[in-house]
Amino acid sequence: MKNAALVFDVETIADLSPESHDAVAALAKGRDMTPEAYGGLCPPLARVVCLVWFDVARQTLGALFDGTLGGDPAPPSIPMAVGGTPPMPASCDLVRCDGEADLLRRFGRVVEQHLGQANAQLVTYNGRGFDLPVLIHRSVKHRITEGRDLLSKAVGENRYRPVMHVDLLDAVTFFGAAPRFPMAAYAIGYGWPSPKQDMDGSQVWGAVQAGRILDVVRYCAGDVLATAHVYLRLNSRAAAVGSGSAG
Repeated sequence: MKNAALVFDVETIADLSPESHDAVAALAKGRDMTPEAYGGLCPPLARVVCLVWFDVARQTLGALFDGTLGGDPAPPSIPMAVGGTPPMPASCDLVRCDGEADLLRRFGRVVEQHLGQANAQLVTYNGRGFDLPVLIHRSVKHRITEGRDLLSKAVGENRYRPVMHVDLLDAVTFFGAAPRFPMAAYAIGYGWPSPKQDMDGSQVWGAVQAGRILDVVRYCAGDVLATAHVYLRLNSRAAAVGSGSAG
């Protein structure tokens, strides 16, 4: 049976304006965080700057990024390190979007097209806790309808018998029975290079402010390939969970 999985990840920064900054700062103070850190992790305040997905069946890697954030003109693709079993894509195709709303709309169409296939699933690491809520809440902000209903159904389905969305955090922790660790720990443990060698999530804000959006895309793409490696190593487990079998 064809493995119709779409592995994806988002990178975000705080959606701060002169009008909202003080209010967000007050919220962040209660958690001993900066407004930038708080906003980047709070789904309704987390502006999506790029999103990368890997289509397992087609072996294609694609990225959407917010082209309004500056930086040099983007090439049609960026090279990626090839590795893994089976080999991962050698490049990531780029699509420059006209702002966050355009990015969300485009990915919503990707989701609709993908989930229209038989046995199709979305695959994330902690997507139930972050990526899907971010996409849903930011779509609400921009009044984007493409893909929103499907993402809402995916995040709300029975986590023990998922059909539309496999969250690898559930798989590697046996639904919370084992401690949580970062995705990179499992990737390294399963023989994949650390995707955090050149950048980590705490550096995304600074990179975006410096106009280095393509560096953020490259980092996100590395995370997606590492997540895909973990998924493929766990594929028999993920397939059993995704089919509704008791684990």
